[in-house]
Amino acid sequence: MASARTFKVGPRAVLAGDGALLMATACAVLVPLADLYEAAAIPFMAVGLLAPLLAWWLHERRVDRTATGGAVLGYLTGVGLAMGLVLLTVIAILALTAVGQSATSVDAGRVLGQIQVVVIAVAYLALAAWLDVVALRDLSAKRREHTGLDIPRLVTTVAGAAYLVGVIDWATGHPQFDYIGMILALGGCGIVGAAVVTVADLMVRDHERRSHGQLVWSV
Repeated sequence: MASARTFKVGPRAVLAGDGALLMATACAVLVPLADLYEAAAIPFMAVGLLAPLLAWWLHERRVDRTATGGAVLGYLTGVGLAMGLVLLTVIAILALTAVGQSATSVDAGRVLGQIQVVVIAVAYLALAAWLDVVALRDLSAKRREHTGLDIPRLVTTVAGAAYLVGVIDWATGHPQFDYIGMILALGGCGIVGAAVVTVADLMVRDHERRSHGQLVWSV
């Protein structure tokens, strides 16, 4: 398989990347839809929350009690980390607002938000590009063993790129654009998605070592 080398080098990193990519894109796409269609808000939110579990399933990982417990702990860990990201953002904006003239501080806060969005967007696109390279290599091989994983990666990248284009276009014409929402959608949800699958993987591997002295099979 063309992507075997990549998976052997860091299967846990690839799993975490897929968890981050799928959940970040799910949040980015579904949150605006939930705002437009409030009646479907709960189903949209449920789909977003289940995105890391889709990554786990696409990696052909077994779903059992240990994995489920690890996923729950991963959600709690990821949410804590995401809230830390938001807290740092708010503290930085408040600090800028408290210094100097009000207008200048507001502008500085907006610039800070824009910088954070750019950093998160670049990180998201870099992650998507890395996973897409893995997917394209696999799809071009004679033995296509992971098309069920590769195709969602490519579709997710297209959806995420469309979201970024839409946000940039909207923010350009609306100076009061709320950057916190985008930071949460891509950055926060990406952190949660990576945490869910990573913690679940750590717990499963630890359980296997304790029970059988073996590592679980990984893609």
